Amino acid sequence: MTISTSGSASLDMISSSYQSKDTTTEENEDYLGRETFLTMLVAQLENQDPLNPMEGTDFSSQLAQFSQLEQLMNLNETMEDLSQTFVDSSEADLMSYMGKQVTGDLDTMQVSSGEVSGGYFNLTNAADVIVQITDSSGQTVKSINMGTMDTGSQLISWDGTDDTGEAVEDGTYTYSVMANTGSGYTQIDNSVTGTAEEVVYTNGKGYLVVQGLLIDPEKISLVQDVNEEEADADSAMNYLGKTVESNEPIIRVDEGVVSGTDLSFDLETSEAATVNVYDPFNNLVRTMAVDASATFGGDNSIHWDAVDDNGSQVDDGLYYYTVTSESGTATTPVKEEVSGIRNANGLQYLELADSGRLLSVSSIKAVGN
Repeated sequence: MTISTSGSASLDMISSSYQSKDTTTEENEDYLGRETFLTMLVAQLENQDPLNPMEGTDFSSQLAQFSQLEQLMNLNETMEDLSQTFVDSSEADLMSYMGKQVTGDLDTMQVSSGEVSGGYFNLTNAADVIVQITDSSGQTVKSINMGTMDTGSQLISWDGTDDTGEAVEDGTYTYSVMANTGSGYTQIDNSVTGTAEEVVYTNGKGYLVVQGLLIDPEKISLVQDVNEEEADADSAMNYLGKTVESNEPIIRVDEGVVSGTDLSFDLETSEAATVNVYDPFNNLVRTMAVDASATFGGDNSIHWDAVDDNGSQVDDGLYYYTVTSESGTATTPVKEEVSGIRNANGLQYLELADSGRLLSVSSIKAVGN
């Protein structure tokens, strides 16, 4: 699901079109309701037989029907006004989060037109992970065995299909993360902290975009003004000049060019590997296969030309990549000195001196001098 503001003019035109249709509909309903009723009543009075005039009880009955019609139409208009007031109030409440630092629980993913919003979880220890996805009725539609995952922030790759391979219907799906560190699987709590960058509506509900993930406003546990946030040990400034380690390098595309070096990865031995590139919303944009003859044990790399699987240039912005291999031992480690801080999408990222890659503070697993 790509969020864009470039279509605001088109949205205004669509909005105006709907407003015009709504006005016409209201006028038509009014014409076919009260006006027609009164016209028919007057015509009946003018053309009644003088020798057999309308009975008083019949006339009173018709007047009562008109009164009921009037009341129903007024009630309908009142309900429409109340509904619009509620929508406007909800939008205002969501916009009040913009630019603020929020912390919220994450346990849902949205499927809209076949596109899946990102899922996320954080591990404090390396663990075997299984993700279970359920629908609105609580039925499990997909179980994803993610294998052994390292500590830190992790994204969930779900293609929007169920366990039989069939595409699921659009809607809201709940996920639970089960982690096993050696003593059995237990469910882990999940939350994310970051700046509320945008408000999006999907499946009839508004969500906040935080670090490229959708947060239900009802699950926000903490809100802070960014300019009031005190510097602490996690401040990006504290990492300048230090060597950091992470398994989640971020790629930056600027003016159609991938900044920094080629995409690096480690293999234990020479074997075939697959490199997948994703956008910030967990959408797969490029898959690159590497033959075993082109790899070897240790450091490997592959060039990405910033185009998607259809051969189209991707948008400028941030991307990440994962690598899988036949043995399941492929990793994407980085260990470099932090040379700078770069702002992107309202967030701060660490810029690495050698590769030009970016890292989020939350993905750091070790720090050296």
